[in-house]
Amino acid sequence: MDNFDISIVGGGPGGYVAAIKASQLGYSVCLFEEDRLGGVCLNWGCIPTKSLLHSAEFIEKSKHYGLEKEALKKITLELIVQKSRQASENLSKGISSLMKKNKIEVFKIRALPKKSNEDFIFDIADNKKITSKFCILATGCSPRKLMDLNFDENVWSSKEAMIPKFLPKDLIIIGSGAIGIEYASIYNALGTKVTVFETQNKILPQFDKDISIEAKKIFEKKGIKFELNTNITKINKKNNSVIIEFNNGQTLSSEALIVSIGVVPNIAKEITDEFNLDLDKGGYLLTSNEGMTNYKNLFAIGDISGGPWLAHKAMHEAINCINFIKSNKKQHKLLEKNIPGCIYSLPQVASIGLTEDQLIADGVEYKKGSFPFMANGKSQTINNSHGFVKTLFNSKTGELLGAHLIGPDVTELLSTFGIAMTAEATEEDFINTVFAHPTLSESIHESVLTAFDKPLHF
Repeated sequence: MDNFDISIVGGGPGGYVAAIKASQLGYSVCLFEEDRLGGVCLNWGCIPTKSLLHSAEFIEKSKHYGLEKEALKKITLELIVQKSRQASENLSKGISSLMKKNKIEVFKIRALPKKSNEDFIFDIADNKKITSKFCILATGCSPRKLMDLNFDENVWSSKEAMIPKFLPKDLIIIGSGAIGIEYASIYNALGTKVTVFETQNKILPQFDKDISIEAKKIFEKKGIKFELNTNITKINKKNNSVIIEFNNGQTLSSEALIVSIGVVPNIAKEITDEFNLDLDKGGYLLTSNEGMTNYKNLFAIGDISGGPWLAHKAMHEAINCINFIKSNKKQHKLLEKNIPGCIYSLPQVASIGLTEDQLIADGVEYKKGSFPFMANGKSQTINNSHGFVKTLFNSKTGELLGAHLIGPDVTELLSTFGIAMTAEATEEDFINTVFAHPTLSESIHESVLTAFDKPLHF
């Protein structure tokens, strides 16, 4: 029997980061992953979709320079998908190398920990057993189904949409969150007629209202259609088409349907029963700030402990968890409002902190600044001047309360606001900072100046 200090179930962003951190702190570590290292994020989410979006952006930009007829004929769906798969393959191999470098033993099996006195025990092939003092669950989530529809050649989850066998002439997407909007951008750029259904009265419902309004305006100019306030009552398949029935008998058909209505946790019933684990109403594991479940030395990090369902949140929780195991001291609380949210659509969307509606609901006195990329020199030079940078500050203290961006490469600008929130920076810190010219980041400076009635270029 092999004995380890820490066992980790799941090799996604939370799991593999926890394994590396634990090994660096001197623990013996084993990791169980039944599929590919990197989890959904690296293999079927964050990484390959960004490759697809990069290709889509290239196609969009090329059309502005008259390359549509000749050069774009050489760009095929197969080539675009192949490029995205190669990116995932390269990074997955990189994580395998990191496991070897950090002396982490990886077992490619579906792991189900069981009690063994005060330890955890795992059954391995050929009657081999493994024990550990601590166990961390990091098994992630899977796409939520709609009306018991199975995902197939015409009804897609995010995974099927990533490796399509054909390019649909028309496409319906149910859900206007991050996944739905990213795929709307991808397929719209490829020439597909895209319609997005949303049950609420705006797209990107979790984002600031001004972002939602601007995004819808830009996407509609690109030809993407939206059906808001929808109540889908029936979905049928007929002759390789999918037919949606909604809002008192209206119908719409398409060659393919993407269902992007959220996720469900990958928590094996055998595990919850074995350790009598506490779950919330959504079926997610209840944990402390450090990832502790209600069972001694059993932790859970990442998506299975609830939203936001983001790789960078899982990685941060992994570090907190391992540091707690090492020190047995409480770690800092990860505030949801300080977790950056990014959508890599065309254009990109990025957000951190509170929205304007949240500030109004909380009765907070605030100052608002907004600067359009149309007035930014760098955005003009790259022919990408849609959108704006919106900043929200406490009127009395100057504390940064929120930042909401839509436009070119705004996901790369967001970390400036993240650092500012961590450092408790005020408007004076932004105003007195020298921003390089010409850069997109100057829009950050200008937005803050506008919030405090000191605009220079707007």
